[in-house]
Amino acid sequence: MVDRMMAAALKATLGRNGGLAPQRRESGTGMETSSDPAIALFTSWRQAQRVSLVLCRLQQRLETRVLDAARREAMDEKVSYSIAYQAEVEAMTAALKLQDELPQTPARSLLGVVAKLEIIAGADRDIDDPTDFPWPHIASVLDDLKEITGGLPLGRPDRSVIDADCRRYRAMAADLVGLEQQTEDPDLRQRPTLAIKAE
Repeated sequence: MVDRMMAAALKATLGRNGGLAPQRRESGTGMETSSDPAIALFTSWRQAQRVSLVLCRLQQRLETRVLDAARREAMDEKVSYSIAYQAEVEAMTAALKLQDELPQTPARSLLGVVAKLEIIAGADRDIDDPTDFPWPHIASVLDDLKEITGGLPLGRPDRSVIDADCRRYRAMAADLVGLEQQTEDPDLRQRPTLAIKAE
């Protein structure tokens, strides 16, 4: 029954497109996201995930520095590490909030459905065994849909946007950790900090 319903839906879609698989709507700058809220959500979620990853790498490098630092350097390294850790938490929270919007975000196209499945497949997948149900099944459905739709453009988010988001989360983290008052000391302000790079 379900197979017949899906076949009928695909036949109707192919009929509307003159027997061809649905094509991506392209604009001068790439995929048209304004017409499908699910694609817009996916784009925002992917950017948030990238920012979180960049901040995670920064936090890990600083954690190594803290562990390797001599006693007098340790305080400076701990301050930088605390900011990086809190910035990563803020970025991950932003990504999780976008994931929480998924059930209320309608897909208006097959590409929108692909976008929603990409978020599902990309969220918390590392926690579970990727060979256990439902991950291989979701991946299979996602592959099938990508074969029909042509898939989403998966270029990296703009580096300047990622860098700006990283700086914003670090500023938020510094406020939350309460380190701005401590950095009023001119010596602390002059010390170099580890640069953030969107790798």
